Amino acid sequence: MACTRLAVLLLLGAIAACSAAPPGLKKTGTLPGGATIVVKVARGNISAYAPERGQPSSRYTIEGYGPYARRDTGIRTQGRAITIWTAGFGTDILLRGSKDAVLDLYATRGNINVADFDGIVNAQTRQGDIKMLLPQYGNARAGTGNVSVIFASTTWPGTLHFSADKGDVELYVNETAAARVHLRALHGTIFTDFPLKGSASGTSETIDGSINGGSKRGVEVFVRDGSIRLLQLKPQV
Repeated sequence: MACTRLAVLLLLGAIAACSAAPPGLKKTGTLPGGATIVVKVARGNISAYAPERGQPSSRYTIEGYGPYARRDTGIRTQGRAITIWTAGFGTDILLRGSKDAVLDLYATRGNINVADFDGIVNAQTRQGDIKMLLPQYGNARAGTGNVSVIFASTTWPGTLHFSADKGDVELYVNETAAARVHLRALHGTIFTDFPLKGSASGTSETIDGSINGGSKRGVEVFVRDGSIRLLQLKPQV
């Protein structure tokens, strides 16, 4: 039920963004698989989705929303990479990324929402929430804010990292994924429905273990002040 609620909220956000006033800035193009898109927003939200239905999977769209979007936003294209940034007048960026691209998203003061983007996403906020629904996988870090991530992949390279300094982290991992797990709440609590056992010391809780026999890949979650929820992502029936 929690998976469904988050998915609905993210998709509603997508619909709301698409039905808003026309963007002050818009740019479209195509990128090959494996390209990199970097977005750095000083003040405003970032929303990232797959290309619209019927569009080629290699197509990308960048839209800027706000009264100063055109003068506030810069876009630089170089080879297989695109960098988008805002100066801080208060511009929201909506991105539809090409399939299998890598998205590096940074918001200084604002939220990051990603839904159904079929690529790898690395998201970071200094002050704001992160919500991601990923067919593949990603990483997320919030300074002050909550992190909610659902990722469907059962294979990924290395270790995925999720953290919040002041906020909660809720992470759904495919129930069949095999991985090493390290969870640590410095001042908070941990809950998981995977068969894992933890330990507590004062205000901190820690879980070190493996799910589905473990593997070379891993998942690490850390919160300084907040809670951790590591939950099984199960097929919807």
